[in-house]
Amino acid sequence: MEYSEFQKQEFKREFASRRLKQILITGPVVVLMIFFSMASEGKITFLNSCTLSLLMPVFLFMVIGVLVFSLTNWRCPACNSYLGKLMNPRYCPKCGIGLR
Repeated sequence: MEYSEFQKQEFKREFASRRLKQILITGPVVVLMIFFSMASEGKITFLNSCTLSLLMPVFLFMVIGVLVFSLTNWRCPACNSYLGKLMNPRYCPKCGIGLR
């Protein structure tokens, strides 16, 4: 399908918005993953094991939520196909529309 220049610009704008959302949600989760990993290995001692065991289900629920968000957010604005693992693709792997 051929898109107008206005549509192509809108796809790029929408991709930039989705990418920003992806970065804003992924960054804190990665930091929390590192924190919980260090806490579970005993490298962080201000949390005792009881507090860690209570926080772990909350953390897992949050990670699942971020995964669901990523699967719905990280899609091509033109064809709605999943964009894959790359954080800054130039083109959609399915329809080939320019994203940047």
